[in-house]
Order: sequence, then structure tokens, then C-alpha cells
Amino acid sequence: MALWLESIVPELILIGVGALLVLGDAFARRWRPAFPWITLAGVLAALGSRWLVPAEGLVWEGVLAVDSLGRFVDSYILAAAALALLMADPFLARTQSRFGEFYGLLLWAAAGAMAMAKANHLLVVFVGLELLSIALYVLNAFLRDNILSLEAGWKYLVVGGFSSGLFLFGAALLYGATGTLYLPALLTAPVTDGFLMPMALALLASALAFKLAVFPFHAWAPDVYQGSPTPVTAFLSVVPKGAALVVLARLIAAASPQVLAPRWTAVLAGLAVGSMVLGNLAALAQRDLKRMLAYSGIAHMGYALVGLVAYGAEGVTGVLVYLAAYTFMNMAAFAAVAAFSESEEEPHLVNDLAGQGWERPVVAFALSLSMFALAGIPPTIGFVGKFLVFRAAVNAHMVWLAVVGVLASLVSVFYYVRVVYYLYMKPLPKRKPAFAEPWPIKLLSAACVVAIVVLGVFPQTLVRLAQEATGLLGR
Repeated sequence: MALWLESIVPELILIGVGALLVLGDAFARRWRPAFPWITLAGVLAALGSRWLVPAEGLVWEGVLAVDSLGRFVDSYILAAAALALLMADPFLARTQSRFGEFYGLLLWAAAGAMAMAKANHLLVVFVGLELLSIALYVLNAFLRDNILSLEAGWKYLVVGGFSSGLFLFGAALLYGATGTLYLPALLTAPVTDGFLMPMALALLASALAFKLAVFPFHAWAPDVYQGSPTPVTAFLSVVPKGAALVVLARLIAAASPQVLAPRWTAVLAGLAVGSMVLGNLAALAQRDLKRMLAYSGIAHMGYALVGLVAYGAEGVTGVLVYLAAYTFMNMAAFAAVAAFSESEEEPHLVNDLAGQGWERPVVAFALSLSMFALAGIPPTIGFVGKFLVFRAAVNAHMVWLAVVGVLASLVSVFYYVRVVYYLYMKPLPKRKPAFAEPWPIKLLSAACVVAIVVLGVFPQTLVRLAQEATGLLGR
């Protein structure tokens, strides 16, 4: 196979399987029960091909970087897609929404995120961003009879369109200032206008901040999280954020003389502090579990930004480890939400978890462990992720930023432990749960539990892979 095709085999697999599923839903509906397993096989084949095919480096005239960083991020995205698929089938069967379009759109969204994270050219970043976003617009509104799902899709469409406009405007200004959209060329490109460059970087960072849902670009997240189908919310909570963080890291590495100046470091630090403080304080007041996890996600992206503020090989390594940790923690939490909720049209109240720890032990234990991991309690992978980003801040002489992060984490312990309290310390309501634990949810929960504990106790392999991935970015 030609080198230019070998480099994108995983994306080709995802797009091809997605198209096959959409056509199968139209012409072979009797195969619908097999759709999730065909999709999962496609995801695993894409993951295997990414590790079997050598990382070639720069391909397609240098606009794609199929390197160790790209392989790490692809693995993270495909793992999140596989976990979302395990969560999706029981949910779709229960809501009578098991259509091939769902699985096809999920695969195309993953392909867009993968292209976005490996892009070395801003136009390729935009193509990946749009493929990811357009698929998510439809997935968020997939429950067509549910007004909350339609509202979530509409809100994400408006925010996504606005952020895409900001990204294009920023790219246009960057081209006007430097004459190139190729990221590695920014290091040596002469800046023709001292005003356009900061404006361009500000617009590009703002567009990515919308995808990250960091303060003050966060307002859409609670409503979209609450209204979207729960498996889509789980995918949305990790995949676009990971891709956006990697793009932001590549942008910082390419434009380091401009971005890493004190004023830009202060801006990123302000976003991190605002996200950590607002996310955790707002989560304290939430009674809906999905909204609580939305504000929790805002806070966690603030923690991840600490690593980018510190930057360097150590900071970016911490960010990548944090992304891997956040995937397993969040997927376990949303799997429990999908298993416990009886109707997507009703709130997912924390109070409804009362006594569920004894009725649904596997999923409840995974939810409890994910809460401890999100709080950063050892020996979970959540503790390792926070330790690495905070240590990077300390070593970069930003002790105050690490202190703010630690204090914000202490605040978060209250609302995370509250979930565990309701699971095991509150009596079960008279009405028993309407749905049992589906075995795919149990499998997902068990996989996340193993990952959270094993990677927390033995993080060396994950940290080593992250260090190899950041070799081209760390300064």
C-alpha cells in the first residue's frame, strides 16, 4: 500500500465501516442487532492498525504528523469510542433508537478528532474539527422525540458554528501576519504585522477554548451534557477536549516566541484558574448528576491547562497522562448514569442513586471509584494525572498555580463523595429500579475499574508512552 494511504489506515477503516453501517440500516435492517459489534470491530481494527503500521512522521506534504504523539492521541480517542459503544447499545435498545446512523456518526466523529489532533496545518485542523462537530450536532439531537435532546443539539450547533467562525477568522489573520498556515513554519516565518499575530492567536485559542468548555467559554456545557443521549455525552466529554488540547499544544509549540511570552502565559493561567474555581464551586450546587459532571469537566480542563501553562516536556506529558486518566474516570461515571437513568426526559438526580450501591453493585462500585479518581485520591490514575500537571507547574516556578489547583481539588471532594454517600448510606426507595445492569455496562465498568487502579498503582508505562509522545513538543 502506498505510504500516503498507510498513514491514514485507521481513519479509512472508521469512515468505511461508518458508511457500511449507514447503508446497512437502509437496506439490511435485520442486521441492526449486530451493528454495535461491527462498529466495535471497526474501532479495534483501527486501533490495531495504528500500532502495527509504523509511525512515519510527516506525511501528505507535511500537513499530517503521524508520529508518537499522533499514535498516543489516536489510541486515547479510539479507546473512548470503544467504551462509548459498549455504553450505547443497551441505551439505544431501551430508547428504541438503535439505528445505523448513530454508529456511523460516532465513527466519523472519532475520525475527525484523530485528523484534527495529528494536523500540522490549520486548514487540516479545521477539516477535522468540522467532521467531528457536524457528527456531534446530529448525535446530540439523536433522540428526536425528546425536547431536551433537540435543545442540546441546537445549542451545540450554535456554539460550534460560532467557534468554527472564530477559528477561520483567526487562521485568516495568522496567514495575513505570517504568510503561512503550516504550523512548523511559524517558528521561522517573519511577522509582517505586530497587531495581527496576537489577534490571530487569541481567536484560535478562543475557538479551541469553546471545545474545551473552559471558563469563560463554558456556558453551553451543562445544558448540552444534560440533554444529549448519555453515551453521546460520555463521548463528547472526552474526545473533542483531548483533540482540542493537542491542537493547542501544537499551536503553542509552533508559535512559542509569541504564545509563551509572559502575557500569554498569564492569559492561559487565568483560563485555568477560572475553570478550576468556577467548575468546582458550581458543581457543589448541582443536584443533577449529568450537570454536576459537566461542571466537573470544566474544572478538569482547568487542571489540564495547568500543564500547558507550565509547558515543556514535563507539562505536556502531564496533560497526555491526564487525558488518559480522564477518559477512564469519565466513562465509568457516565456508564453508571446510563445504567441508572430510567428516562432521558427526567432529571438524573443524585438523590435517585439512594441505595443503588446494594442493588447494582458492579456499576455502583465503578461509579464510586470514578468519583474518588476524579477527586484525585490515591492510588487512582486521577491522582497521578493531577500530580504530574501540578509538579510541572511547581518546576516552572508557578507554585501559586499548583496551590490553586490543590485547593480546588479539595473543594471537589465534597460533591464527589456526596455521590458515594447516596449510593451506600441512603436507604433504597420503595420502588425498585426498572432496569437491571446490562452486561455491556458491567464490562465497561470493570474495564474502567481495572484501568483506574492498575494505571494508578503502576503508571510507569503510561508515563513513558506520554514522554515519548511529547518529544517533538517539549522545549
